[in-house]
Amino acid sequence: MNPGIKKLAALLLAGSAVPVLPLSASAESVYPQRPITLVVGFPPGGASDLIARHMAAYMTEELGQKVVVEYKTGAASNLAAAAVARADPDGYTLFLGARPNTTHKIMYPSIDYDFAEDLTPVGMLATVPLVMVVDRHSRLNDLPGLIAAAKAQPGKLVCGSAGIGSTEHLLCEVLKKSAGVDIVHVAYRGSAPALVDLMAGRTDFQITLVPGVLAQIKSGAVKPVVVMASSRIPALPDVPAIEEYGLPGKEGGTWYALVAPRGTPPEVIARLNRSVNTVLGNPTLIRVMEDLAFTLPQSSNTPEEVRAFIAQEIVRWTAVLHDRHIEAPR
Repeated sequence: MNPGIKKLAALLLAGSAVPVLPLSASAESVYPQRPITLVVGFPPGGASDLIARHMAAYMTEELGQKVVVEYKTGAASNLAAAAVARADPDGYTLFLGARPNTTHKIMYPSIDYDFAEDLTPVGMLATVPLVMVVDRHSRLNDLPGLIAAAKAQPGKLVCGSAGIGSTEHLLCEVLKKSAGVDIVHVAYRGSAPALVDLMAGRTDFQITLVPGVLAQIKSGAVKPVVVMASSRIPALPDVPAIEEYGLPGKEGGTWYALVAPRGTPPEVIARLNRSVNTVLGNPTLIRVMEDLAFTLPQSSNTPEEVRAFIAQEIVRWTAVLHDRHIEAPR
């Protein structure tokens, strides 16, 4: 045999002896190799935007690849959720899940996806308390006074919210039932326009996310009445929690979790979960988030824990929708 051919054959034989690792065994070690897109279903400027941009910046550094925030608004973020559910399950398209995604089957039945089944949890990012606020000129200063006014004039007080089926709307409905009052609900296309009408005197109160109204509270433009939580929060230490008024179990908030399309390799989910938890342990980020009234996860924050939490949220808020006869917006 030709010496050159013998040498080539030997090289080929040697190469064939090199073990080939399965993709699943090495997926985590090579992921990510290109930029990652984090899809947000709400417009810029709100609480979802704040948590998305901060997490993207810190995860970019931790993962060694750019995490780019992309906005796809509509149907209380469910259009974006459905789009991500149909994306390639390779870890390069992620979604910022939130409480409104848990009730999409009732509120947006025409959107063909299942939040609990078509998206895989990565990790919880933060929970956000809500606060009831009134205009600075309002005669209402506390919850007992507001309830008394509502009972004295049934159907006169107006509660503005971010939209039908929003957490703000549902908490307004829960309050109406638990306090036994008749309050008119007016839905807006987001918290910001609802807040504008509140400050203009066109509504009487609003239940809204603390980060989105903190500046107005500090400036004196609106007055905080009660925090919709079981205990007071650091951002508003002088504002009572609703449970202090004998309404236990009526607290509520929203939350943000990172999720990926179903079928994303477990190794990639594990790498993303490790990145999330590493970032959430950064002292600088902790300080920034606490100043903005976000509460970061205190548990081990595993994908399994997030999945169980989402299942509980679906049951909880679906029950509220049925109880208050809230249907999909027309």
